Amino acid sequence: MKKIAVIVPIYKNELDALEQYSLDCSLAALTGREIFFVGSVELDRHYYFKRYGSIPFVAFNDACFQTITGYNRLLLSVEFYKQFTHYDFILILQTDAITLRDELDLWCGQPFDYVGAPWPDGYELFVNAGKFEGSNGRRVRATVGNGGLSLRRVCKCLSLLEEFADIVSFFDRTGSSEDLFFSVMGTLSGDFIIPNEMIASRFSLELKPSYYHAINGGRLPMGSHAWWKYEPEFWRPYLKYAPPLLETAFPKEC
Repeated sequence: MKKIAVIVPIYKNELDALEQYSLDCSLAALTGREIFFVGSVELDRHYYFKRYGSIPFVAFNDACFQTITGYNRLLLSVEFYKQFTHYDFILILQTDAITLRDELDLWCGQPFDYVGAPWPDGYELFVNAGKFEGSNGRRVRATVGNGGLSLRRVCKCLSLLEEFADIVSFFDRTGSSEDLFFSVMGTLSGDFIIPNEMIASRFSLELKPSYYHAINGGRLPMGSHAWWKYEPEFWRPYLKYAPPLLETAFPKEC
């Protein structure tokens, strides 16, 4: 069995109600897994210790959690992945993501090095640096990669960061999204495997969940990122066991 670490990035002293609900559901689904909180060395962790007990905490520089740019830089750093090199995979589980069931062993048994929710409309990026500079520039359309709930093969992520260190520097300077790096540069690498859009939709959803739910024959994915932000009414039947809390997420007309 592959060794898997579940990584929960935390930014603030306490979670809001929907984040707390999502994390509680996720941890219940992932019972028995090795869980780690990662956050600022300066974070007041009293709330997390009181609610979640002795889940280990891995501290990083405070700047990594003050802004989205700082977080992107952290997840594009070799140092971050080296913290977890004794694991084969890490699951990034942000506090606005929810895990509905544990299928990690199934996904870790696949050949993929990075899996995240699909981007149905895709993102295009023109890569013009390093070996793709000038006339070698490439326009890449990424359709898979949302990092909010994402499974990553540690050794391959490290290799990709080292293979395209010059592109990492560009992403760091511009504050670009770390998940876009893995999706785009993973596509251009000769040794990094990302699933196609339809396969990824069985792992996690974010945008257009009803569309992917339909094409997957009514089967829910393992989890979802930002589930209350995109088509929250879609999730109502599946999360109705907590209606008082979820009323804050669902539109009144739903």
